[in-house]
Amino acid sequence: MITAYATKEPFDHLELYRGFLERESDASGTVVLHHGRVKRPGKVVPEFSTVELKPLVPDVDERLAALAGAAEGKFQLNQVLIVHRTGVIGACDSVLLAIVSGRTRDRCFAACSWIVDKIKQEEFIELIEHP
Repeated sequence: MITAYATKEPFDHLELYRGFLERESDASGTVVLHHGRVKRPGKVVPEFSTVELKPLVPDVDERLAALAGAAEGKFQLNQVLIVHRTGVIGACDSVLLAIVSGRTRDRCFAACSWIVDKIKQEEFIELIEHP
């Protein structure tokens, strides 16, 4: 099962994790989670006031879903959830949640890392640090 989307609204990572686990079956031996948060110092503006996550394409949800689907196939996963914030957010706010499940931990750890790396490589959400 794949769930992937961008949202301007804050998300509750614990509630999303709980829902993820409720959809799990006994086919999964491992669940791996990456919870990305906005940190200081910034890369461009060390003491930024806010960060803007600006969609650069109209199909961000579809691109996240395609990335989740690619991970599901490449790593033989049972379930993938990707949630990415957009809009203006502050330090310590949640920016990315990626959760995967599968039969083995090696595939799940590799898949979660791969997803985060791919999202950082893609050029469909721009990160702007505001002074």
